[in-house]
Amino acid sequence: MKADQVLIEHHNVLRSLCKKITATPAETAQRQQHVDELLVELDIHMRIEDDLFYPAVSAASTLVAVAHAEHRQVSDQLAVFLRTAPEAHEYEGEWQAFVTTLDAHAAEEERDLIPPPVDISESELEDLGNRMVDRMTQLRGSSAHRLRVRARGAALRRL
Repeated sequence: MKADQVLIEHHNVLRSLCKKITATPAETAQRQQHVDELLVELDIHMRIEDDLFYPAVSAASTLVAVAHAEHRQVSDQLAVFLRTAPEAHEYEGEWQAFVTTLDAHAAEEERDLIPPPVDISESELEDLGNRMVDRMTQLRGSSAHRLRVRARGAALRRL
């Protein structure tokens, strides 16, 4: 699978999780499970972009710099959401702010970096995509990765 297809499909996974979370009542264990799943998938997504995709398209340095800045915005808004108690009146507003930030980043990336704005052959895109899928599979199968992401989420909630 080509790298740009991997990113689009994973953006859709993240969007689907956001819809699931939105449709689940705030103060339920099920919503927390969905949020935990989103944290893992979001971490995986940022890792495959930062470690594999962005270096491959780094010739478009200004666009990659913008994408890195957007990752910080997504992370910052996620932290605000996680620190907001589900029973707080601003909880749903913080959730929607996070979803909007995440969706804006994905849409901008799909517009500006897909297809990659640099000269990459189809075979290189295919190889990169395969490496991205392999990394995603490795991270999804790693209990240490899940534990690390959950611990980070729990720490943010306590701040």
